[in-house]
Amino acid sequence: MYESLWSLTRQMLYAAQNGDWDALIEGELKRGALVERMMAQNEPSIMSAIEQQKTGETIKNILAADGEIRMLTEAWKGELQEILGSIGTGKKLSKAYETP
Repeated sequence: MYESLWSLTRQMLYAAQNGDWDALIEGELKRGALVERMMAQNEPSIMSAIEQQKTGETIKNILAADGEIRMLTEAWKGELQEILGSIGTGKKLSKAYETP
């Protein structure tokens, strides 16, 4: 399941890097459902030392990718706020210079 989680996270990172916000959201929904299934499992899994190490590396990769996704979405959020701000300013200017 951790490999599936990592695969979905890579897809989300790719989407964020390419500005495909719809695909990013779709990936987050899929990943959320997978995490819920993982949390619902009541049986602890017994892993060998090698499996534990691999799982630990996978989790580190997921967390690193999540950090990059967060950085990309914050940058996009800033761009979006600028665009919305300029639209608001444009509307105010149009209204101010309208002839009654």
